[in-house]
Amino acid sequence: MKKFFALLLLSLVFVGCSDEVEFNSPAVQGKKDGNRWKALTYNATFDDNGRLVVTASNNYDDITLRVSSLSVGTEFVLGQNNVDMASLVNNQGDSFSTNNLPDGDTQVYPPEGIIKITRYNQAKNTVSGEFWFNAYNELGNETVNFNRGVFFDLPLPYTSSDVVSCEEAIIETQTAQEAYFNSDPATDPSYSAKCHAYMVALMQQQDSCVDETGMLQEVIDGLLCDDDDEDGVMTVLEDIDGDGNPENDDTDMDGTPNYLDTDDDGDTILTINEDVDVDGDFTNDDTDTDGIPNYLDDDDDGDGILTADEDANGDGDLTNDDTDMDGIPDYLDAE
Repeated sequence: MKKFFALLLLSLVFVGCSDEVEFNSPAVQGKKDGNRWKALTYNATFDDNGRLVVTASNNYDDITLRVSSLSVGTEFVLGQNNVDMASLVNNQGDSFSTNNLPDGDTQVYPPEGIIKITRYNQAKNTVSGEFWFNAYNELGNETVNFNRGVFFDLPLPYTSSDVVSCEEAIIETQTAQEAYFNSDPATDPSYSAKCHAYMVALMQQQDSCVDETGMLQEVIDGLLCDDDDEDGVMTVLEDIDGDGNPENDDTDMDGTPNYLDTDDDGDTILTINEDVDVDGDFTNDDTDTDGIPNYLDDDDDGDGILTADEDANGDGDLTNDDTDMDGIPDYLDAE
């Protein structure tokens, strides 16, 4: 009974993509106009422009699939005038392509399809993928449909220049990680670029090495590379409680989390204007030295009067209120 369920489970895993794919040998197959189609011959190579080209034939139909690169996980969308394309030529010489348009009278649906590279086996230098397409003849009045298409472990003649080995990917990740770890989001203007470079390196490592445990994806999901509200404070610094989730940090309790709030403390002084010493670091401006930086402090000078209430002339500009004429605006002057 256990053996039966194991076999049943194995069959269900692959039923959505194709029928009876021979996973122990190279294969190309699918359904053409609803009928099972299986190649007798097949080939995978790169053209002069470095594009991956897969060809297959069952002696009645010749199929060609072409995508711009060997990029694992990418869904190449097919359509008119697209370098990524699929075509079929039957034994009567009729040619169909996703780059042909319907005639508009008898056919109204556009040519379309997807080719997805699902795996590149570096050790064997083979490529696997899935595809489907709707293609028209040159007159646009006839169509062919191919779905549940699969090509499996097709050998490549040589390695594409686009392919990054697992070892190379790990080295790139380590280099990018070091630059990212050594970057201070409070003071380094290139922090965002370094963070994004680290993210790209991690995604490349996923493609080259496979992320079976999901660990790499977990790191990617945890990266906060931008200043989402453009208030001068990087989003990673707006995670006040340090739990990795900036969504639950809302200092002024206005319903907008700090990383999306241009006035984090709700004191009417925009966060971007709370860098008193103008050094680009908002975390080191703490006028009343209470341990809370001004951009998160609703009483910047600690005089017991909320910053928002220190607009003496009521013009909405707190910077021009200086009651004692000492050159320091009231909201920053405790005396």
